[in-house]
Amino acid sequence: MALTELSDTALAHLRKASADPDGHLPSKVGPKLLRLFLMERYAYRNDADGYVLPAEDALKDLAARDGRSRPSVITVKGRRAVLNEGQFTALSQEVDQDGRLSPTVPWPTVDALVRLQLVQRRDEAGRPKPDGVPFRTELGDDVANTAKGIA
Repeated sequence: MALTELSDTALAHLRKASADPDGHLPSKVGPKLLRLFLMERYAYRNDADGYVLPAEDALKDLAARDGRSRPSVITVKGRRAVLNEGQFTALSQEVDQDGRLSPTVPWPTVDALVRLQLVQRRDEAGRPKPDGVPFRTELGDDVANTAKGIA
């Protein structure tokens, strides 16, 4: 179960943003969903100086630019919202002190967390390796800590 009740379309957009290397929401997100994402802090937008705009200002900026503006970026809260309980439990509770996921975490869960950039497979030296051991990323740490009220 997700953290909140979001439509399948909303969750699909947030998943795409989580999988995007820069965390950008897809450009085809409609104005109604974009408003929801900004107001509920699932996403944010920066101004030209890199300052995070308050949701209302971000929406005004979008309207003024007629869609030709900087991208909206997923937040830690948005990344958490796309996880089901099994994925969140694996990320937040089935990890050792070094960040290694428990070998009991099912492979579909690991693969989903890898796609969302919350887990990375690594070799013994800590280098990325497609068939390596799954470790929680820094971003995964941030999402896992949302349960503790951090982030």
